[in-house]
Amino acid sequence: MPLILWVLEAGLGGQLLLSHDMGWFDPAKPGGGEPRLYTHLVDSILPKLRAAEVDEATIVQLTEINPFEAFVR
Repeated sequence: MPLILWVLEAGLGGQLLLSHDMGWFDPAKPGGGEPRLYTHLVDSILPKLRAAEVDEATIVQLTEINPFEAFVR
């Protein structure tokens, strides 16, 4: 979380994207292990950014616009 704020303070928010790709599969465990929901970003990171007074436009930039721009090619 501090690194995200540092990047934003450095004016590099246009180069940062946040996604859900945490993955739950662990090949070392039978059946791949216990599934983890893909909600960490929404349940943990975004509330912390809002608490740090990161505006909604920036959150949209990091979670929607920047990922779209990265993968539109």
